Amino acid sequence: MIRQAFIIARREFLERVRSKWFAIVTILGPIGMIAAVVLPAYLSVRSAQEGFHVQVVDLSGRDVAGMMDIDLDAKGVSFKLENVPPDTPIHVLEERIRVQEIDGYLLFPKDTLAGGEVKYRGDNASNLLVTKGLRSLVDFAVFRARGTEMGLGELQIASLFQKVDFDPKHTTGQGVATSATASFVVGYVVMFVLYIAIFLYGVAVLRSVIQEKNNRVVEIMISSVRPLSLMLGKVIGVGRAGLLQLTLWGLMAALIVGFREEVLGLFGIPGAGTFEMPRIGAYDFAVILIYFFLGYFFYAALFAAIGAMVNSEQEAQQAQTPVMLLLIIPVLCVQIVAGDPRGGIAEVLTQIPFASPVLMPMRYLYDAVSPAEIALSIGILLVSLLGAVVLAAKVYRVGILSYGKKPSLREVWTWIRS
Repeated sequence: MIRQAFIIARREFLERVRSKWFAIVTILGPIGMIAAVVLPAYLSVRSAQEGFHVQVVDLSGRDVAGMMDIDLDAKGVSFKLENVPPDTPIHVLEERIRVQEIDGYLLFPKDTLAGGEVKYRGDNASNLLVTKGLRSLVDFAVFRARGTEMGLGELQIASLFQKVDFDPKHTTGQGVATSATASFVVGYVVMFVLYIAIFLYGVAVLRSVIQEKNNRVVEIMISSVRPLSLMLGKVIGVGRAGLLQLTLWGLMAALIVGFREEVLGLFGIPGAGTFEMPRIGAYDFAVILIYFFLGYFFYAALFAAIGAMVNSEQEAQQAQTPVMLLLIIPVLCVQIVAGDPRGGIAEVLTQIPFASPVLMPMRYLYDAVSPAEIALSIGILLVSLLGAVVLAAKVYRVGILSYGKKPSLREVWTWIRS
């Protein structure tokens, strides 16, 4: 049986690896990674160079708007601020935004110094860098105006408003502290890549089963190999192709991140900054691949069973919904794990077999798990994987040769019990 399974696996692996689409997607992965590094930096530099045209309406009577010209480069974004008469109608300002004469307008109310709400309306208000930059300018202007009202000098105001350097870094006391933002990004990217890879290759197994079933090729293959061998071979073969692609992507990602300064330099963009990226070593990479392989096997077995149950891809789209929900729910819980990686909820989520393949590597990269937790999680996932394979094999054995009406849940239960 094992020999038959590996023969089928070799066929499935070579069929996918030799495909031109496999090569195209493998190449597009690193290109997308380079774009993810270069485009944000390029757009940030371009925005800073061009600046944003903002008109300012000051109803406070304290010339708060005039106190915003101290630093027009806030949070890395440049602004071109233009004071307009206080009686300028709002509809005129909104019309200027509509015709793209300005990017937005800033309105200081009469009670600005008493805590009144300063409003910004613009077509770029969804840009967090813009809103943070304007917020820093507004805070400084209002603080300066209040200081002037109290008779403080410019040096006193500047010293009071001088911000304290704040350096947040992620650490659990088990390793070197790294940039909090970088730690979150790396963990999130690993989680997302695992989710996409497990989903894509799991669906590839489902479609392969449906295709062979519709072409009646499976009837010929079943005459010479056991159904379980056929199912395992298909899952292993597609998984090997996915593992190869994921390994290549991981190596390219490590090179791109390690030489990000040089990559940005090739496009004439200033360096990526001084924040420290978390180091992903060979052991870390091995943990990620283990969870991918186990998670893929778990879900691919379920997808193979679904493919054997249905007769077309239209039916499969409905039948795969429960399995898809099992994979989507952990993704929706990513903020819980990232926000408190050593919390009780994160511990439970990363031990549940349908969630651990995507959430445990993320939590592991945050140095928030012990070797015992990793071992327990892998053990639970292995037991669940064996159960999923046995369950899927029983459904696959009968369903692969069943045609016509989609079986009911009672019929599927009969297949499992038989």
